[in-house]
Amino acid sequence: MLMTKHCSSCGKAVREGAKFCPSCGASILNQQDSTVRQAGVPSAGKVVRKPLSSKAKMLYAITIIIVFGVFIMIFTAHLPGGAHPIIDKQPSIAMATMYLDQVIEQHPIEVRLEDGKIIFPTSALLENKMVAFEYRSENTTYPLLAFISAEGKLVTAMRICEPCNSKTYRIEGMELACGNCETRWNLNNLEGLQGSCQKFPPDPIPSVIIGNEVHIDEAIVKNWKMRI
Repeated sequence: MLMTKHCSSCGKAVREGAKFCPSCGASILNQQDSTVRQAGVPSAGKVVRKPLSSKAKMLYAITIIIVFGVFIMIFTAHLPGGAHPIIDKQPSIAMATMYLDQVIEQHPIEVRLEDGKIIFPTSALLENKMVAFEYRSENTTYPLLAFISAEGKLVTAMRICEPCNSKTYRIEGMELACGNCETRWNLNNLEGLQGSCQKFPPDPIPSVIIGNEVHIDEAIVKNWKMRI
């Protein structure tokens, strides 16, 4: 015996298998699809998204934190200012007075070579605050300088501004100035402040204080390369 059902449009009985209601002509198939959708069964082509599990949510959150952390590290690494990685590790030298508004010219001194070290007395630096000297190796002469930063750090560096080929510098208050192109850098970290050669301050090299002398490794100076 054929089963019957009722049309949802007019309420009349409809024979099983019929495609249209004989009373009002409504499509029975469309009514079936609507009933299925209302029952919560997805129709063809509809994508059902399952909620994320607790583990997936945790992994998603960790990934966002890592990506954000890397972004912050990259961004802050390129911000101006901050400690110079070499100068920050240099020894401190006690000074009697700060620089304030003083203008200090580089003072030439002689150095001695001993056991692979370039050596000069700290007294020369304390007296003059900035000294200039040269290291000669075979056929090459390397210009160097040393000064005491406003924070009391010993700074030893290659004495050259490559773009303008200057080897002369002076200290003006809290700034280091090139004697040729007048580019200026922060005295404490050699951050560029103004001028055309801001990316080429005197290039800091490590040094140590032993007793009453400053020692610089000859090998570091010999292996130094021009930056342009």
